[in-house]
Amino acid sequence: MEINYRIAHSIPGRLRVIIPALKNNTAYITIERMFSSLKGINKVRIEPLIQSMVIVYEPDVVGRNMILRYISLFFRQSRFDSLDRFTFQAGPDLRRDVFRSLCTGFLILTAYLRKGFSPRPDFLVYAAVISTAYMVLTHGENKFRHPDVITGIASMFSLGVSNMLQVAMITWAVNALEIFHDMRRSHRLLYI
Repeated sequence: MEINYRIAHSIPGRLRVIIPALKNNTAYITIERMFSSLKGINKVRIEPLIQSMVIVYEPDVVGRNMILRYISLFFRQSRFDSLDRFTFQAGPDLRRDVFRSLCTGFLILTAYLRKGFSPRPDFLVYAAVISTAYMVLTHGENKFRHPDVITGIASMFSLGVSNMLQVAMITWAVNALEIFHDMRRSHRLLYI
């Protein structure tokens, strides 16, 4: 699926592109900031009424074709717009936390489904617990005052070591809620 756009005008250092996909995407400020952060692009202005994007760039650093490639790649993935509302505004650290949380959740689910076959913990249970611990300890700044760490410690004492998978599941759920809260907060800060 190739992106439809039309070059309205192009002179070295300035480019105006008509992008019909701008009609469906209302995160104009976010798009402008994202494109402005690319090396060699000095300023981006979106005019939603005419669905155009004006890009002022340094032709010695980035070429017109590279900018058009960026536009094509960015708007091609528009079918993920519901996820973009959260992950697009998030910084790289928060995206990494989301990825770790998804991987850990998958490991926990797989270990839980497999545990029915064996009452003793196996490699998958240990991997899920280690992944949960890594996810929790790499997220945030003050590690021991985070709700997910406190939940993990409290769950371990109340459920016991024999229920490691349940402890990991509860800790993962609290961490996922905390990451979701961080994403909403970063989204709100973006529009202040």
